Amino acid sequence: MRHFHLDRIESLEVGQRAVGLRAVALSDDVFTEHFPGNPVLPGVYMLEGIAQTAGVLLFETSAHARIAVMVSVDRARFTSFARPGEVVRFAVELDSFDERAARVRAVATVGERQVAVAALTFSMQPREHVIPPLYFPYWERCVDTWLGRYPGTEQSDA
Repeated sequence: MRHFHLDRIESLEVGQRAVGLRAVALSDDVFTEHFPGNPVLPGVYMLEGIAQTAGVLLFETSAHARIAVMVSVDRARFTSFARPGEVVRFAVELDSFDERAARVRAVATVGERQVAVAALTFSMQPREHVIPPLYFPYWERCVDTWLGRYPGTEQSDA
């Protein structure tokens, strides 16, 4: 089972910030129980979307050498709901980064409405400590897809 809570990266400034998007769909399995007749996206899924957006930012910032493993969530606040049919925007800014650890601040919004804020801390692990080498191409393909980098669609400078 895959748990993707990020559909794509809208913008990325390596070493600074990233913006990710998630379209909330009524077909998401969570809505059968959360809550029948009043579907709302659980806060933990918003945090995971933030973490996945941060993970792409940190992977790119490390020049693909390290994988971010979330170790703490600080000051998370959920201020509104995200519902089916809405698009959640995860704006993540890098506070600190080195080869061992990174810290980000994030705001999740739906349109102009804030739905969550959080600060997250990550352990930066060598990628071979987190992903078996056989799976590196799959991980890189996932990141490329989030970033809109598809095989055969490279832009030329001509």
